[in-house]
Amino acid sequence: MLSVYQIIIPTPYPVGPVNAYLIKNDPITLIEIGPDTPQANKVLRHMLEMLGCRIEDIKRIIVTHSHPDHCGMAEQFARASGAAVLIHPLEESKIKGKQDFYKERMPFILETGIPAEVLKEVIGDKDELPEPSLTGVNIKLMSGGESIAFDGGELLIMHFPGHSPGHLCAYDPEQKLFFSGDFLLPHITPNPLMEPDQEKPGSRLPALKQYLSGLEVMEKMNVAMVFPGHGGAFNDYGRVIDVARQHHQEQFERIKANLQAGELNAYQLCMAIYPGLRKFGIALGLSEIVAHLDFMVANGKINYSKKQGINYYSV
Repeated sequence: MLSVYQIIIPTPYPVGPVNAYLIKNDPITLIEIGPDTPQANKVLRHMLEMLGCRIEDIKRIIVTHSHPDHCGMAEQFARASGAAVLIHPLEESKIKGKQDFYKERMPFILETGIPAEVLKEVIGDKDELPEPSLTGVNIKLMSGGESIAFDGGELLIMHFPGHSPGHLCAYDPEQKLFFSGDFLLPHITPNPLMEPDQEKPGSRLPALKQYLSGLEVMEKMNVAMVFPGHGGAFNDYGRVIDVARQHHQEQFERIKANLQAGELNAYQLCMAIYPGLRKFGIALGLSEIVAHLDFMVANGKINYSKKQGINYYSV
């Protein structure tokens, strides 16, 4: 049986604190580790001390995905402890490649029809957190399907893309515990982020299709408790899955309703559905809308055409 302790770590993001999970069975493992800020560092060190765990006792750090609120301190703590960092190859390449968020997405962003002055506003909104790094640490790549052993239990590593291409979750088959990262959250539906397909240059990953397929997989699992990356633990995961599906269905309907009056581009749809968005929020809104548009086009629900480099959609 695994001994699991939740550590709530502050972040500067609107989503609020991130959860890290300490598994005190040997080899001692952290799932998630929080952002690289002085406040987060102080909280994590204090909570580890309160739980009777020295930094040098940590042997593994599982990174669910490369977003800085989840893995910002991974390099620092891995160096201090000698712990191995377990991460999906797609997320490791994003961190080690120091990829520019906007540069790699710019062709897709321009296709949305975003005005130049708005794009300047979006790009000028700098992230409050430093870019994650994994320099000089022991990295173990996990693609999903692996089992990692503990004294008294094991975790199955599972790949659930959609929010991020290499998003990993972990499952304890004995206690039926599911560590969901940002794949399944109790209070919000994860954003299907706009991501380039590394195997098909010039193409986007079908983020929403990936996410919805993951929900089907999880729905068939036997889960007693979900430990998410944000928010409180929950056991009614079937209801949370239903809420997520309902959100996406309503989004499809909103998009079709707005297209009844005539063809629109993704930026116009984003502003119609989310009129209050500003700065980086616009980038997140565009990701949400484009993911749904891609899904609807692929399933023959709407049409699209390209005019002067901008994609326009119609029913």
